[in-house]
Amino acid sequence: MGKIDIRESLEIQTSADKAWEIIGPNFLNIAEWGRGISKSWENETAPKSIEGAPAGGRFCDLGKFGIADERILHYSDENREISWSASSDKLPGFLKNLQNDLKVEAIDENSCRVSTNITANLTGIGGLFLGSPIKKNFGKLLKGFVKDWKSYAETGQPSDTKKRELSKFK
Repeated sequence: MGKIDIRESLEIQTSADKAWEIIGPNFLNIAEWGRGISKSWENETAPKSIEGAPAGGRFCDLGKFGIADERILHYSDENREISWSASSDKLPGFLKNLQNDLKVEAIDENSCRVSTNITANLTGIGGLFLGSPIKKNFGKLLKGFVKDWKSYAETGQPSDTKKRELSKFK
């Protein structure tokens, strides 16, 4: 019926390897820097079938939005790419096949471009009537996500938004 396809990219003033380390090899540690996530940990039941991937999947505690079950679908250290699916019992039933694809591309030794692309299918009457607000919310989420990634990559510290969240979690 409908589709979500939202892209966001941002230039980061750090090496591509450093930006990649945060999102690829340190996949399990997203709660350290990503807004909206109070805790993240390995899903030990997710098959670790992709060579080089740090895990088969992870869980993310999203507070009132439940626990997200994210499974790695594609992983390439060489190309600095990772894709994962996401599901949660708190997501609306009309939102299907949610996926996030990320890539880090070097610009020069001290800068890179990070890109993320969220896709999902919207089904049924809920998808028809609620698709537009869902797309808007995911767009806002994605902008915040890359800002947090940029802050963490450039400074080694969580963004101000994430720092405020962390102080609430304690």
